Amino acid sequence: MPRDKKLVSYNMSKIKGKDTSIELILRHALYQAGHRYRVNGKDLPGHPDIVFKREKIAIFCDGDFFHGYDFNKIDKELKTNKEYWEKKILTNQKRDRKEDQELVEKGYLVLHFWEHEIRENLGMVVSTIEEALYQRRKEKDGEEDREEEED
Repeated sequence: MPRDKKLVSYNMSKIKGKDTSIELILRHALYQAGHRYRVNGKDLPGHPDIVFKREKIAIFCDGDFFHGYDFNKIDKELKTNKEYWEKKILTNQKRDRKEDQELVEKGYLVLHFWEHEIRENLGMVVSTIEEALYQRRKEKDGEEDREEEED
């Protein structure tokens, strides 16, 4: 049965770029754990999904398909517009690496979590973020202590 191009176009137009289900799941878990953050950092490269500005941590919630988790498996399963999707996913991956580098150059720690990680192991994802927050705060406190000693 051929696919209706208008229906496919409509369905694709409904795929959100922000406030996705995985973002909402992770944000809710972080909020419940007492963490406060910024959402969709518009002033940062790549517009991270979650940003801890003081600690300079940028978090991305990457969809398994659009960001190419297990790309070889995806590639084998693609049935329509295979060339388009291969190019799109590879371009997304290349852009992600470029934006990650720009964030690192601005002093940010960049964390990426796959859709399946957030859905299947949310506790591990939150623990990883909390460990990064702890480390960054510890580093910042150490810098402030050194500055006070120099004065």
